[in-house]
Formats: sequence, C-alpha cells, structure tokens
Amino acid sequence: MGNINMRKKSQGKNSGVGKKVQKKRPISTAERKRTKLQVERLNKSSEAMIPTLLRETSTPQPVKKKVESTLKAEELVKDQAKDSKVREHIQIEKSKTNDSMLKQIEMISGFSL
Repeated sequence: MGNINMRKKSQGKNSGVGKKVQKKRPISTAERKRTKLQVERLNKSSEAMIPTLLRETSTPQPVKKKVESTLKAEELVKDQAKDSKVREHIQIEKSKTNDSMLKQIEMISGFSL
C-alpha cells in the first residue's frame, strides 16, 4: 500500500522534476545598508524634483485660439465659380490641341478624316 500513496503524491504537472530546492538565506547587513542608501538617494532626488514639477504645472498655459471649422458659404460659392472657370479653360485647351493635331494629320496624309 505504500507504493500507491507515493504515486498519488507525485501526480500532477511535473511535480518536483528538475527543480532545485533553494535554501532561504538571511539578508546580509551589507545588502540592507546598500538598499537603504539607494532608497534614501531616490527620496532626496524626488524631493528636489517636486518643487520644479509644481512650478511647471502651476504656470498657466496660453489659451489656444479656436479655429473656425465651418466654411463660409460665400467662400464656397466663389471657389466653385473659380473651379468651373478653370475646368472650362482646360477643356478649351484640350479641344484646341485636338483640332491642331487633326489638321496636322490631314496635312501630312493629304486627305481629311
């Protein structure tokens, strides 16, 4: 029966396989002193930083001006008129180049299309 009890205890996820048992060792006095000095240094540096942080946060930041996000209807109408004029001009230029190319082809070939 002793073997059955041993099996039940060792069941589970790799119970104890490949694990080293570490002994608890007391913290040395040198390590205590070292950590105490580190904590004191950090406290001093944070105490020195606190007033500067308070000054920075207490100064009022300049208020940003609100940018007009809505477009004015008059400006939109003017822009649409300009755009339509530009489109018409481009269309006229395209037709002129097409006509001139057609004339050149007719002159070269000797017959009209």
